[in-house]
Amino acid sequence: MKKKWYKGKTFVITGASGDIGSEVCRHFAPLGMRMYLLDLPGPALNELVKEIKELGAEYVEAFAFDVLNPEQVESVIQSIGEKEKYIDILYNNAGIGDICSITNGGTFKEYRRIMSVNVDGIWLVLQAAFPYIGRSAPTEEFPDKREGQLIFTSSSAGKAGIPNMAAYSMSKYAIVGMADSIRLEYKMQNHNIQVITICPAPASTKFWERSPELKKWVEKYQKRGFLYKYVEARDIAKLVLKASRKYKREIFIPRWWWLLSFIQVISHRLVGYLLIKIEKSKEKMPKN
Repeated sequence: MKKKWYKGKTFVITGASGDIGSEVCRHFAPLGMRMYLLDLPGPALNELVKEIKELGAEYVEAFAFDVLNPEQVESVIQSIGEKEKYIDILYNNAGIGDICSITNGGTFKEYRRIMSVNVDGIWLVLQAAFPYIGRSAPTEEFPDKREGQLIFTSSSAGKAGIPNMAAYSMSKYAIVGMADSIRLEYKMQNHNIQVITICPAPASTKFWERSPELKKWVEKYQKRGFLYKYVEARDIAKLVLKASRKYKREIFIPRWWWLLSFIQVISHRLVGYLLIKIEKSKEKMPKN
C-alpha cells in the first residue's frame, strides 16, 4: 500500500496496550489513521490513547475489550463498524501463553484458556467484524469488490512445535491455518483483502512474566547465545508496517527464522532434533 492509502482509513487492533500492540500503534499513528485500540481496561490503555493522538493519528478511541466475552466483542466491533462503515485494517494481536503440555502436567483448564484467547477470541472478532472488513473498491468486472487488510500475530512456535509448550504451539499453528484459509477464501470471492501473518521469535515483552515457569523458560532460552537473542517489540512493529505496505503474506522476526520453516520442509527430523537439544541443554544448566 502507498503511504497516502492509510490517511483517514480505519485501523482496529486487539491487545493494543501490550508491548507489541502499543509499538504497532506508534508506527501506524503517523500515517493519519482513525485508530481503535481494544484491550483490557487500565492506565496503559489510557496513556496510549494520548500518545497516539500526539503522534498524528486522525482519530483515536479505546474500548475495554475482552476476547473471552462474546457479547462485548460483538457490541464493540458493531459500534466501530456502524460508526466508520468500514474496517480497513483489522489486527488480531491479543494473545497469551504458558508452559503447558501433556507431558509436563498441563491441565485441561490451562490448555483451554490458551486456546480460548488465542484462537476462539480471533474467531469471535473476525465473525463480528466480517460485515465491515474492507472498503468498497468496485471494478467493472467485480462491482462488489472490497479492499483491506487482516493482520494476525502468530509466532515462530506456529511454524515448529516447541517442547513443553504444546498448547501455545497448537494455538499459534491454528492462527497460521486460519489466516491461510481466509486468504484463499477472499481470493476466491475476488476481494483484495490482504491477509498477513506475523511469526516472531521470543520477544522482550511482559509476555514472559505471566508465570514463574514461563519466565524461567525464557531466561534459559536467552542463555543459549546470539542465535537465541530476544527480538525487540519495536523491531516487530517496524516489520509489521513494512508487511502492510508491501503486502508480505508471512513474515518472520528475525528475518532469518524463515529458515526454520524451510529446513522443516526438507527435514522435519532435523528441526525436531535441534529443538530437543536446546531443551536438554537447558536442563543441564546449574540452577540459580
